[in-house]
Amino acid sequence: MSEILVLHNAVDKITADDRGLAVFEESNASLMGQVAAVTGALTALGISYQVKSIETLGQLPDLLQHHHQKIIFNLVEELPGDMLQACYVPALCRTFGRACTGSDTPALLLAQNKWHTKAILKAANIPIPQGTIVPPGQPMDIRDLPRGKYFVKPVFSDASEGIDDQSVVDVPGPALEKAVRRIHQRQQQPALVEQFIPNRELNVSVLQQKDGVQVLPLAEIVFGDFYRDKPRIVDYAAKWHPDSPAYRQTNRIIPAPLSQPAADRVYQVALATWEALGCQDYVRVDFRLDDRERPFVLEVNTNPDISPDAGFPAALAAAGINYATFIETIINNASLRKP
Repeated sequence: MSEILVLHNAVDKITADDRGLAVFEESNASLMGQVAAVTGALTALGISYQVKSIETLGQLPDLLQHHHQKIIFNLVEELPGDMLQACYVPALCRTFGRACTGSDTPALLLAQNKWHTKAILKAANIPIPQGTIVPPGQPMDIRDLPRGKYFVKPVFSDASEGIDDQSVVDVPGPALEKAVRRIHQRQQQPALVEQFIPNRELNVSVLQQKDGVQVLPLAEIVFGDFYRDKPRIVDYAAKWHPDSPAYRQTNRIIPAPLSQPAADRVYQVALATWEALGCQDYVRVDFRLDDRERPFVLEVNTNPDISPDAGFPAALAAAGINYATFIETIINNASLRKP
């Protein structure tokens, strides 16, 4: 019998429904690159596996009844109908006596909702940009927000879905209402209106190993001349459209050229963020730095892209950690959590 069940969502089933929701095909399709990378590492390690996909959460119990691997390599990112459905995969696996790689259901639920993440981090005295939430059909209250630039993004989506150069707006101003309404209509979820930190952006990868939690070398996103008159953000095109100027002029530098005090502070905040949300195995924390190099946490990705050209494997390489060793590490972590 194979040792590992590699589980992912059926990407060809993430389609528009009769509500006319936006579909982000490129970010959905990238999942198969992760499946290939993980199975390639398992083969190199001599670990037997099966790969299975689910279209809905309701299919998982039947699948677990017919496949008896004790460790589930969880690559389920999104299921149709509800952005939170995928978060329940670890809890359901545990009900059937299986262990999952990656963060558990509570951390997944918290991180999937950016507004809840901000509330938890604020309570833990972790620096975050000031902001507010605007649910569909509800009035927008910006009375407590200072004037300036704000970043409008969907509360539940990740992978820069729904984000472009019109997502950074002035508050107050007519572009704010338009950006919020667009998220309500295209993605039918609340909009997060968050103070825009205009300076530097960092991606910080964190890995749990047997001797503790390690912050990998810091990565900075460097924006080229294309962004001279545009907001310096990693929007959907910069992440998923290789032929676009945004993609070509958004580059990663590892290690980030930070002063030692600034780097130390980022390390501290990344670890505090991990603890506050109860993360496991591997996560990516996205930061912006202000003009005094003070870090602000933008969001926490508890299931970051681990395909070979993504940021997390780049941080592994900078730390001298082989990809197969990374896969072995998180499988070993999961084996120690067996129900």
